Amino acid sequence: MVRGRRLPIVWTLSAVCLAFGAPAPATQTRPDAARLVARAAAYVADYGERLSSIVAEERYDQWMRIGGWVVRQPNAGMRPDVYERRRRLVSDYLLVKVPGLDGWTPFRDVLEVDGKPVRDREQRLLNLFVDSPAHAMAQAARIAEEGTRFNLGNISRTINMPTLALLVLTDRHRTRFQFEAAGERQIAGVRTRALHYAEVSGPTMIHTSGDNDLAATGTFWIEPDTGTVLQSVLKTDDGTLESEITVTYRLEPRLELWVPGKMEERYRSAQEQIEGEATYGNFRRFKVETSEKIRTSALPPAAGRARDTTRRSAASPPRSRPPACSRGSPPRA
Repeated sequence: MVRGRRLPIVWTLSAVCLAFGAPAPATQTRPDAARLVARAAAYVADYGERLSSIVAEERYDQWMRIGGWVVRQPNAGMRPDVYERRRRLVSDYLLVKVPGLDGWTPFRDVLEVDGKPVRDREQRLLNLFVDSPAHAMAQAARIAEEGTRFNLGNISRTINMPTLALLVLTDRHRTRFQFEAAGERQIAGVRTRALHYAEVSGPTMIHTSGDNDLAATGTFWIEPDTGTVLQSVLKTDDGTLESEITVTYRLEPRLELWVPGKMEERYRSAQEQIEGEATYGNFRRFKVETSEKIRTSALPPAAGRARDTTRRSAASPPRSRPPACSRGSPPRA
């Protein structure tokens, strides 16, 4: 096995918001798709507010491979000539309010890396939320970057958030996408309908290094009567790097909410492959105190189940009503 080899090229995939100003002109959508979009958009608008009072435990495995395959001796088959690495992260995943910004910002508070606690976590949280920049966008960018510092590979990314694709259905981004309703399928016993989407105008929701636009495409699987999103698929491809993130939601009875259950991701270039799988559990409510810390409380135990174990979670900024986002900000779904 080849060890220590690193690619000289670093790709960057980051989610941004529209610049201040008027939204882009609305794209044309067929009537059947328009009805589905309207219901899903209303669902997502309410979903953000409900999910923003919830923190989940995320268990996140990542695999990285650099290189390819070489031939062994004749008739001996193939052997890998690759650099491989694996990593497991345990984090709290939550949505935080950044003073001065509208919407909510995903935050991954990494607690453990490969079974070892993150040593400087408390000080970094103080720096992030208490000694934060005066400019809201600068703080939001720092929050997004904080959750990426343990990612594997040469692909710097802030798009590996389970709620990212929901941004497509928000008022700020939706008008730049075309939508097409398609077939049906059952997910978790629920009849859903496919809603394909493609970004057709900029500035795009995702940017590459150098602040270049990168159009997103994908599919939502939606319960047609309520607009509930049960699965999302988000894809990008700039000709040198492909990415795909699939999120499947599950019903959390104690919350009466469809929450992220699993996130599967894949990034592929000519030399490097990264895959990841994250699962979500131990959902609990939190509230913000004047000390700027989140206090978690167990949800009422489900019938026949033991009460969830809770623990103190990340520091968080005071909840206030914040503003439209500008370019360069992290994802806010």
